[in-house]
Amino acid sequence: MQPTEISDHLKIDLVRKIAEGGMGIVHEAVQNGAGGFEKSIAVKLIREEFSQIRDFRSNFFGEAQLVADLIHTNIVQTYHLGEINGQYFITMELVRGINLSEFINIHRHLNKQIPVDLAVFIASRISRGLSYAHRKRDKRGRELH
Repeated sequence: MQPTEISDHLKIDLVRKIAEGGMGIVHEAVQNGAGGFEKSIAVKLIREEFSQIRDFRSNFFGEAQLVADLIHTNIVQTYHLGEINGQYFITMELVRGINLSEFINIHRHLNKQIPVDLAVFIASRISRGLSYAHRKRDKRGRELH
């Protein structure tokens, strides 16, 4: 895939597609800055047809705002919500490696069980992130729901 600049003010080049779903596509990208600055990030690009739906945009903006202040080891960090040519995107922390679904599928394919201690470790890290998110309050001290 050819690198594509998606924003004049952020200077983000899309490198490759990581995943695709019904509402959008997640790309690995490089954010470029002054003095040769480069940072690998993920870009969640919402499909144009969804970007045109007011209720979807409202929910998307709300979700981005909600997760923007979630700073936790077990939660992917959100950096920026943007728009280019009527299409909305979120830039996020890029986590390299396989996702949990791929990990489980590999074990199924190999007909191997995931070791119990590893499964408990993974579940504990997911639980830590969820617990943090559910206890998090906004700047006024209100629950985020």
